[in-house]
Amino acid sequence: MKVKALIPAYIRHLKTLGRSPWTIRITRFNLNDFIRFLESEKSEHIEQLTHEVMCEYQQEQAFRLTAKGSLLSLRTQAKRLSTAKGFTRFLKEQDYLVSDPGERIRLPRRPKRLPRVILSPNEVKKLFKACDMRTNNGYRNRIAIEILYDTAIRRLELANLKVADLDLAHGYALIKSGKGDKDRVVPVSKKVCKLTQTYLVGIRPHYVSGDDPGHLILNRWGGQMDPNGIWQIVKRCAKLAKIKKNVTTHTLRHTCATHMLKNGAPLRHLQEMLGHESLESTQIYTRVTINDLKQIHAKYHPSEQ
Repeated sequence: MKVKALIPAYIRHLKTLGRSPWTIRITRFNLNDFIRFLESEKSEHIEQLTHEVMCEYQQEQAFRLTAKGSLLSLRTQAKRLSTAKGFTRFLKEQDYLVSDPGERIRLPRRPKRLPRVILSPNEVKKLFKACDMRTNNGYRNRIAIEILYDTAIRRLELANLKVADLDLAHGYALIKSGKGDKDRVVPVSKKVCKLTQTYLVGIRPHYVSGDDPGHLILNRWGGQMDPNGIWQIVKRCAKLAKIKKNVTTHTLRHTCATHMLKNGAPLRHLQEMLGHESLESTQIYTRVTINDLKQIHAKYHPSEQ
């Protein structure tokens, strides 16, 4: 039996576990890459899928070049290897394999980097004002950007956010990770709750055509807007606002966390809001505020004059 023939069973398994459509799409893409490698190595049959083959795939990823001639990022390598490992683990659990060939494969460790771009409060205001709230698209885009900055959720989490997940009366949103044990509740400010309520009553109904998918942010066809669509909204508004920085959806997540930390938010509470498994991931924002403190010290301390 060829390994490729078992992909549909794995995809059905992920859907049973409640994985999001975006996760399913990325998994298909990464598994197709894995299958192409197996075919190039003449190892496409299940009995040929060994630990040695998995090691060769890891090495191939490490030295593969992009179209621009640069090496794949560690992030891309880790995602593809993680997908392959999840697939081989499933094959072992379903008794297609005697042992898991990917079990001992270690993912490349990505260095903890400081956020490259943080917006100032004034730049955030400019980003908001770039949305023409006199139009349906402008109001919808403003809601998307407001929520990203207000809650620090990821673009995939916003794409998956449903109207039923919002408690606007009390100011909360249920963020579903696709893994039930990692769902979390985040606060939503009164300002954003009010804007969202107006959007739900007067704007969102114009996007719905046919069956309502239930998602908060809809595309022009009335379906769920995918994460790339939300990314494009932010990029377009940043351009209209004439912000020179490279603004992305994750920029708003970084900016929210940094601004809250500067205003005295406890690190543990920030960790819970961001959905970080480890406090180490959240602590990176303290280094951002320390850099700001260094600039203030250099400007005002007598010994620096």
